[in-house]
Amino acid sequence: MVALERAQSNNPSTRKLIRQKQYRRKTNMMKKASEYSKMCDADVCVVIRMRETDQIHILSADTSGFWAFLPLQLSSHYPTPAVMTDRDLKKAEEDTASKDPR
Repeated sequence: MVALERAQSNNPSTRKLIRQKQYRRKTNMMKKASEYSKMCDADVCVVIRMRETDQIHILSADTSGFWAFLPLQLSSHYPTPAVMTDRDLKKAEEDTASKDPR
C-alpha cells in the first residue's frame, strides 16, 4: 500500500490527501495518549518522527516531569521539535470546534 501511495504521490492533490491523512492520524494518536493519561493516571510521552521531513512531534502528558529530559535532548535537532502538552491539545481541539460552522 505504501508503494502505491508513493507511486501516486506525484500528483499534487494526492500528496495533499496523504498529508491530511497523516495529520489526522497523528492528531488522533495524541488525543488517545492524552485520554489514556487521564483515565489511567499515567505519565505518557509520545514521540513521532516523520521520516520524510525529519520533523519531530512530542506530546508530553506528564505532571511529574519524568519525561522533561526528552525535549532537552532533542533541542539541537533540526527542524526544532514541536512539543505539545495535553493542555495544548485540548485548547487546539476547542479552537477547531469553535471554527467549525456545523
